[in-house]
Amino acid sequence: MIHSSHTRRDIIDIIETFKLPIKYNDVDKNVLFQITDEYINKLKDLDGNIDDLIHIKNYLSSINQNKIKINDRDKYIEIAKNLIFYVKNGCLLSYTNYLCEDELKRDVRELCKYCSLPTVLRAVNMINNSNKFKEYFEPILNGKTKVLLRKRQEKRLKKLNNLRVKTKEENGGQPFWVYFD
Repeated sequence: MIHSSHTRRDIIDIIETFKLPIKYNDVDKNVLFQITDEYINKLKDLDGNIDDLIHIKNYLSSINQNKIKINDRDKYIEIAKNLIFYVKNGCLLSYTNYLCEDELKRDVRELCKYCSLPTVLRAVNMINNSNKFKEYFEPILNGKTKVLLRKRQEKRLKKLNNLRVKTKEENGGQPFWVYFD
């Protein structure tokens, strides 16, 4: 059963992301929830991946974590921007409002809970990649965000793997000519 805290837009995003054959135009929210729930429960896997299906079922059956108050969301994004600024300026506290690294770590730990916001996820990843701290800050992502990031990564890797270098032998012994205009 899909939890009532999810919005119609959340369900439409899932339908579009996974290209589910569900018609959602001119459909009431409750009807859309029922149709989507029935369809997802009939599935054995999602694009050949059972883990994605389990994540989506768990995500839809639990309370929507994306429901953050606008004031809170703006506060977390502002903290994330400060952390990005901190990393881009060589991880020096003198460029920030923080008086010590403990305050900064406290904010990063707090932000890890809201990594469904792209700016927050970027800030946490930049802090982790800076190697400034021995501690690794684990970004907590909801199921939908995990799946979207994994699909984006797979698409990028697929694109990279399609690049191919031809040899002279494959070109029938003819040399390649490269022209620059």
